[in-house]
Amino acid sequence: MGHRPLRVSTGLLALVLAACVCSVAVAGASPLFWEGTLSIEVLGLPPLAMTGGGVATVDGPDGGAWLQTLRLAASRGGIEGTAMVPITDAGQAPMVSVRATASLGTGSIAPISGGTGTAPLTRRVLPLRGLAKLCLISTACGTFLPLPLTRPTPGGGLEGVGIGGVLTVGGTSALRISIEAAPWTLHTATVSLATAGGGKVPVFASGFVHGAGSIAGSTGAPGGMLQLVTPIRIISNQGSEMAAFGRLTVRFLPEPGWLVLLAAGLVGLGLLESARSRS
Repeated sequence: MGHRPLRVSTGLLALVLAACVCSVAVAGASPLFWEGTLSIEVLGLPPLAMTGGGVATVDGPDGGAWLQTLRLAASRGGIEGTAMVPITDAGQAPMVSVRATASLGTGSIAPISGGTGTAPLTRRVLPLRGLAKLCLISTACGTFLPLPLTRPTPGGGLEGVGIGGVLTVGGTSALRISIEAAPWTLHTATVSLATAGGGKVPVFASGFVHGAGSIAGSTGAPGGMLQLVTPIRIISNQGSEMAAFGRLTVRFLPEPGWLVLLAAGLVGLGLLESARSRS
């Protein structure tokens, strides 16, 4: 005798899912698992991209689902890695490639404003540590100009990418390179480049905030996502300029306990439906 196919009640499934989500909200835990991508994107070049993840701390009403503050700490996971892209534009000679070894530091982003992201950030410093190598003459990078992404200040702080300030290397040598950096934003970051006619042309990149399931006010829940951008202007004493952007994408994940709860609920629902099919 054939068996009837297993039929799962949509109503019961919705109740199980709601119970799981409510359990997460009641727990109201401020730690939240995340995975993400960090990239340095020089205009006209492929991105120097790295991936990672960890445990973030989120603040906001409803157990943090309406996300106001995001705190990332290098001691609780993060993103780090090394990447390289070639430079094929002859106008950027003698630079022939860019290599970067970078890691995400510790900092806070706020206010994120749930799923809207319309308010300007008042806390927006998140250092991007590491070293970029502007490789000269050969892509093997035997000769390069080292460009720190951040460096200590005389006052004991930091300046550079994801923070702000101007970093210059090369001293009195024939080739000097400077990075003009800024903090992160969820909105539009702009780099202005000089034109041959003496004017300026702006280059843009934008961040975003998405709630879980595209529901406003649920950014700090599993499935929520945000992207931060920071502008970088690279200039040399030889007259060349490059626009670049740091881009950080963070996706929030279910905690392991939530997955166990969801699996248990679905198994229980399947057993219930199986028992009904035999009755």
